[in-house]
Amino acid sequence: MAWRITGTYWSPCSCKVGCPCTLGEMEADQGWCSGALAFEITSGNVDGIDVGGSKVAMAVDWPGGMLSGDGTGRLYFDPSVSPQRRVALEAVLTGQRGGVFEAIAPLIPKILPSKEAPITIEKGAEETRIGVRNFGELVVKPLRGPTGAVTKLLNGAAAWREEIILAKGTGSRWHDTEMRAWESGGHAEQTDFDWSG
Repeated sequence: MAWRITGTYWSPCSCKVGCPCTLGEMEADQGWCSGALAFEITSGNVDGIDVGGSKVAMAVDWPGGMLSGDGTGRLYFDPSVSPQRRVALEAVLTGQRGGVFEAIAPLIPKILPSKEAPITIEKGAEETRIGVRNFGELVVKPLRGPTGAVTKLLNGAAAWREEIILAKGTGSRWHDTEMRAWESGGHAEQTDFDWSG
């Protein structure tokens, strides 16, 4: 059976604005790279399991730049996501089911056991704030040009998404005792997605 998910993700990281990994550089700003992604899945199906309405976060820590690999990651599920949906989404988001995540999986060889954490998403006119209780807060404020249009990057080097909105992530932070604690150096991104495998 196949899978498909649609929705929006937000992702601040430890790098400064214009994350080097996004542009294909192997070295991160600080010599190491940590980041988090928050997924709001508006609709989706995995092997006949409806996963629409799911809120999931993923945190990853790399000893070097993201593209250098050897990362450690973990998924965090909002309590509203049933065990059946968690198993289905774990397989998709860790690249076991192909699609866009298959390209990312080799960069994160160590996946820690998933955890449950209440996830809140507050969308404002200028920024989105995501809380993952006891682990972190993510702040994503899209960058805008002189006309007010959002700043976009097309076909970036990390090719698992074709288009992203570049944003400021200042104020974002993450703390999981089994990974590096970090605060955003300023970079963030967001995009609407429609992925399948």
